[in-house]
Amino acid sequence: MVKQVPVNLAIQTIASVFTVVAWYAYYRIEKLRMGLVIIGISLAISISIQTVIPFPYGIGLAVIPSIIIPIYYMRKWAQEWNSKFSTGSTM
Repeated sequence: MVKQVPVNLAIQTIASVFTVVAWYAYYRIEKLRMGLVIIGISLAISISIQTVIPFPYGIGLAVIPSIIIPIYYMRKWAQEWNSKFSTGSTM
């Protein structure tokens, strides 16, 4: 079971760029299965871009979805995770 504490959004965002570290980052917010799906989808998009566009340009364009997509979902899910622990009860 994961410790039920808020996570640092900056560290989670940086971790989402590195695939193996991202697995642990997704695990910390209890989204490992969906995180693996997101990593797989971004990998498939990157591979398809590299097969369609010639070498020097394809690599550059393939990096964009493999970084942007995991960062988007990591930030979204980490903010949802942290909102569970906010003590924002206003009177």
